Amino acid sequence: MIKKNQFVLIFLTIVTILAVWYIKTPLDAKTSGEVTNEEEISQNTRTEQFEEMRTAVRDERSLEVANYDSILASEEASISEKEVALNAKKALSSLTEQEVLAELEIINLGYVDAFVHATSNGIEVSVIADELSAAKANEIILLTIANFNASYDSVVVNFTSQDN
Repeated sequence: MIKKNQFVLIFLTIVTILAVWYIKTPLDAKTSGEVTNEEEISQNTRTEQFEEMRTAVRDERSLEVANYDSILASEEASISEKEVALNAKKALSSLTEQEVLAELEIINLGYVDAFVHATSNGIEVSVIADELSAAKANEIILLTIANFNASYDSVVVNFTSQDN
């Protein structure tokens, strides 16, 4: 059982690393390897505006995972407590993966950057966009709902301009 859990954690780590690498690569990378100042500024802006929020969520979830790991490693914890901790850890991992995939799909729609955060209250999506429209917000909401297996009561889309 432990080897299976280790494999899942390694696989999730690889998926997360690839997702972060994909987010950090410029969307219009030149084949010659040259990056113009405009593309460099765009790439830096893309990662800087939501990086603090991503870091905060990542740190919060790392603490939760460490708590679940301590329950799993505890000799005093009952089997039912360990099962609950393992299921919660898997759910947290799945939620993180769904958020990253939703961010990537929103970015692939042509937006500079996106930040998706799901909680028990709903899903909040922040998008950097030059143009605000209800149609684009609805498109993002539908895409977000399609990415999450569980049903959420609310999906909120916040548009931010690139100048902020």
